[in-house]
Amino acid sequence: METSLSITILPARGCRRSRKVIEYLEAQHIPFTRIELESPQGQVLAAQHDLRASPGILVNDVSINPFDLLIQPECQVDEEKASAVFIGASTNQNER
Repeated sequence: METSLSITILPARGCRRSRKVIEYLEAQHIPFTRIELESPQGQVLAAQHDLRASPGILVNDVSINPFDLLIQPECQVDEEKASAVFIGASTNQNER
């Protein structure tokens, strides 16, 4: 039985980190919901989850720090870490 993750990305306008995370998700064909950080709904979610960096990343309504998924200063997605968050979490839930 496959457990699907609910992934929400709250990108900030002009944010390179936001673009990199979204490009990764799209390249891996990982479904996600995009809510602009500057939108009223984005501002509510940012406040609810105390998001302090962009993009805001919520996986099953749990905040993920984008710096945990990116290699700095290159601003590249760390594929192993991103896979563990966006794909591995679903796999781990299936094993329970």
